Amino acid sequence: MSMLRSIAANTLLTGTLLLMATATQAQCKAFAKNKCAPDMAPYKFNENFNAAQLAPGDEAEVALTFYSGQEYRVAVCVHPILGEVNWKLVDDNNKIVFESLADEPKRFFDLKAASTTQLRCVVWVPTKGKTDMVHVGCVAIMQGFKE
Repeated sequence: MSMLRSIAANTLLTGTLLLMATATQAQCKAFAKNKCAPDMAPYKFNENFNAAQLAPGDEAEVALTFYSGQEYRVAVCVHPILGEVNWKLVDDNNKIVFESLADEPKRFFDLKAASTTQLRCVVWVPTKGKTDMVHVGCVAIMQGFKE
């Protein structure tokens, strides 16, 4: 009977963790849609974005495709609890195409693709001294285009 209780407890714990992760992701998506999408104007936000919960010291990366002749806006939107973040766009050779540092933040970058290319958007949250409190917040990477 004890083993059955242990299995039930583990199943309940796993289910609870999955529900919490899903709820957190949904909150992050809602934050991005409500607070970040307006930064895309006058570019059309394609409703396809990447968002993650990050803490100081964390890094995230996503590949973005840009098609020849099209004008784009890339925006990184951060929940205020994290403060400013660092982000950059780099090509396949790790050459920096654009960079925004927390000390001189830029919310978005506009570009016109000369040829179809893929760039990586790398975001990292700076660490701010030693603290017992770890703040986790949503970071959304959004891409829009001009019609």
